[in-house]
Amino acid sequence: MLPTRVAGNFLHQYAIVFSSTKFNRQTQEQMIDLTATMRTDMELFLMQFAGERVLFVPNEGNVGDCLIFAATLDSFSKASIDFEVVNGSADFRNRTVLLGGGGNLVGIYRGMRKTIEACRDRAERIVLLPHTIRGNADLIQSLDDRATVWCRDSRSFEHVSTLNPSLDCRLGHDMAFHCDVDQLMNDRKCNELGPPLLNAGLAQYRTSLDKISRLPVVRFMRTDREALSSRAQTDLDVSRAFGGVTDAEASKLASWCFLKTISSARRVVTDRLHVAIACALLQIDCELLDNSYNKNREIYAHSLYGFERIAFLKTAGERIADRPARKKSLLARAARRTLILRDRLREIAAQ
Repeated sequence: MLPTRVAGNFLHQYAIVFSSTKFNRQTQEQMIDLTATMRTDMELFLMQFAGERVLFVPNEGNVGDCLIFAATLDSFSKASIDFEVVNGSADFRNRTVLLGGGGNLVGIYRGMRKTIEACRDRAERIVLLPHTIRGNADLIQSLDDRATVWCRDSRSFEHVSTLNPSLDCRLGHDMAFHCDVDQLMNDRKCNELGPPLLNAGLAQYRTSLDKISRLPVVRFMRTDREALSSRAQTDLDVSRAFGGVTDAEASKLASWCFLKTISSARRVVTDRLHVAIACALLQIDCELLDNSYNKNREIYAHSLYGFERIAFLKTAGERIADRPARKKSLLARAARRTLILRDRLREIAAQ
């Protein structure tokens, strides 16, 4: 057993190195400044629709898409946009149609493609909010000057701009960055209605907030077709625990559960993009791995690179060499800190 003085010094050093700084004022202010900068272009763009009655079609998907949905509606409210949430079968004739952001315009998904096809010949104006875009050359080339396409990574922007140079194509950031996490997590209605949904969602995977909070590192790995490996171990695929996009109120509740779960983790390893974005907003250490069509690495390079607590773990694949390493992985950093503590403990014991 360590002498009292040695143990006390060790615990003091341990607290200095390992204690969370998620609520450190300087770190929090830097994060707020960064997200505010990331939101600026979109906020200025949306101002043109102030007071206009627009149709909004949210992107279908899991709870990560719920977070996009909830954050997008907040951004509409801030821009004083009068919106109506509809689905892809709505009457789009002579209307301004805003389409929810996400990753639904790639080969393995067809939902957003079908929605664009349904409204492109009838709507007066079409705006696709920040998306990851792969393929769909014929669709992109069919869009005219009534359309504005926002991309959430440079690769998508280059892809769309090359296919249709005359299209109004813009580079932005995922709409989830517009989420005010403090406001959402302190929302009175969510705190009244959310706990039963939260507990039930976690219970179906035989876990709880208490169990998650006790893990030194939580693996929020995906278990669907976007996973790079079906053998990846996971503690919880949190994006599937609380349902998917339905109506605005349910999506807000699901987002609350999502953030509440992630906020209970000490450190996170994930291949879920919106888990990493949530960690960035909540200031939780996170190591992000890639998904099957490289959206994670591209959005890390474009949007998450500046968040000190988010690291990207490179895996095999084309284009990875394009992105130089910036931060050591969480495991490497933890190992280094362990060595520092061990050496310091030896010094203290020798005194």
